Amino acid sequence: MADTDATNTPKPTNVSNDESKRWRGGKGSEARMEERMNFAYSLLLEGNTRRANAQLIADRFGVSIRTADADISRAMEILRTESSESRDSILNQILAMRMTTAKRAMKRGNFQVVAHLLDSIGRAAGELSQEQAAQAAPTLQITVESKRQS
Repeated sequence: MADTDATNTPKPTNVSNDESKRWRGGKGSEARMEERMNFAYSLLLEGNTRRANAQLIADRFGVSIRTADADISRAMEILRTESSESRDSILNQILAMRMTTAKRAMKRGNFQVVAHLLDSIGRAAGELSQEQAAQAAPTLQITVESKRQS
């Protein structure tokens, strides 16, 4: 009788062998990665060092420094992509602001500011870049002939 009682006793259930005991609530791993990456992005804009940012992420989210560093790398890639996509529109906005400021400075008689802004606008447009300045520089050629013997 004792042998049959031992084999018929139900095995205790736990998280590994009973699906109903597993906790499914909360954020998934992708949502947590996205949250860490967004936090890393905001830290990048603050200007801290990479190591300090990684430590802040590790402390706040309870992850390793290596994981935090990977999150920073992903955030930097997004920042790089956004910067390259928005560069043209930002340059157009800057040019418009320079033109408006130059117009106001001209009305007020601030000719030094106008000259500086015109120089800045010219450089942004590629006028007098280093390559063009080097091409425009005069060249000096000196040739030395051998002494004539008489």
